[in-house]
Amino acid sequence: MASTNVITSASAEATPERVPSARRRDARPICPTWFVAGVLVLITGSLVLAFSQRSDPHEALVTSTDHGDPVVERQLLFVDFPNGDVGILDAADGSTMARLGIGEGGFMRSVMRGMARERRTSGHGPELPFTLTLWADGLVSIVDPATGRQIALSAFGIDNVEAFTRLL
Repeated sequence: MASTNVITSASAEATPERVPSARRRDARPICPTWFVAGVLVLITGSLVLAFSQRSDPHEALVTSTDHGDPVVERQLLFVDFPNGDVGILDAADGSTMARLGIGEGGFMRSVMRGMARERRTSGHGPELPFTLTLWADGLVSIVDPATGRQIALSAFGIDNVEAFTRLL
């Protein structure tokens, strides 16, 4: 016959001495309460400070009051050709300013592809030109008047800025 073990109430009591994983009343926590409270205050303060600096995440990043008056400004149209080239036209007279073949102008293509995608999702077409501006403080920006999106191109480095300043 198989033997069965019967647990009595006296042997079923778990004491801290018998069960190693049980927490003792005199055991101290790994992190003191004051430390945990301090970390929570720092995290909360950081989040409040970060979100209070900019109330509207979609507000314009470039404004004329921040950068002085425009030094040079040009209205540009970007046209996709069937062979994959991208044409950059002066909106004032329709003349071709540049034509980027496949594999050329990676930064310009990326910036304009993103702006065109935003334009399509907001329901606007390609007929309204983009505004490329060189500001008095040296900042170069491109603005989509259809969506209000503004990109400070100067933030992407001198080589990438030169790709656009050649069009001014």
